[in-house]
Amino acid sequence: MEVGISTASYFNKLQIEDAVLDIGAHHVPQCEVFLNTFSEYEPAFVDMLAGRMRSVGLKAFSIHPMSMQYEPQLFSVHTRQRDDAWKLFERVLGDGKTLGATHYVMHGPARLFGGVKNIGLSRIAPILVELADMARGYGIQLTLENVSWCIFNRPDFGARLLDEIGTEPLRFTLDVKQAVRSGYDPVDYVKTVGDYIVNVHLCDATRLPNGTTRYDMPGFGEYNFHKMFASLAEHNYRGPAFIEVYSDMYDAIPTLYLSRARMTRIVQASPLAEA
Repeated sequence: MEVGISTASYFNKLQIEDAVLDIGAHHVPQCEVFLNTFSEYEPAFVDMLAGRMRSVGLKAFSIHPMSMQYEPQLFSVHTRQRDDAWKLFERVLGDGKTLGATHYVMHGPARLFGGVKNIGLSRIAPILVELADMARGYGIQLTLENVSWCIFNRPDFGARLLDEIGTEPLRFTLDVKQAVRSGYDPVDYVKTVGDYIVNVHLCDATRLPNGTTRYDMPGFGEYNFHKMFASLAEHNYRGPAFIEVYSDMYDAIPTLYLSRARMTRIVQASPLAEA
């Protein structure tokens, strides 16, 4: 399993066009491209970004937009909201194709304080199928990420969603920090949808004496990655994993690469070493 880096880890430390150069300069072959804002969806910007990535031999596995900018509206009951959001979604799919990405990471509708209406599974599921079909037209697989404040925050939701739509249209991105934020071990998500996980976001977590959790750079905390990787191996996982952390979790950029080195050693000692 290849350990890559998400450009999201550079948020407000380096602009994305400089982040990809830094990732490539460290001989990391693969990244997840996190597009931060609407101007970064524009074709001219994406063409420039693609050129920079080619110049350093860096490939994009997945594309991940700033989800709250339009993803909740993809599921809106308001026609104009939905139509505008779908146009943005299609633009980002085109960006992903330009960058060579094969996967799209989606948060989907938010569950903020339980105040969001019209996000029942029976209504959401067919929309996800339509979105997955559109993505497929661009050569991109739609993946739904487990996120503590979004629709897929409980492990059982993934299983219920697959029962609703079947196993063909959709795949999943497993996010370690978001699983812990939701009150679950990431392995709980692997147990329910492990056969359909194609992407992994790495973060670390340490339980503190006062009962709270500190989120750490991958390989710097106490989370049992050996257990998670063994569980993924049981489900024949063959995808990559990306260091995807909040940029205030580290001071200096070299820490990203120390974290990657630690995680690479952990992977090499796991059943995923040859995956």
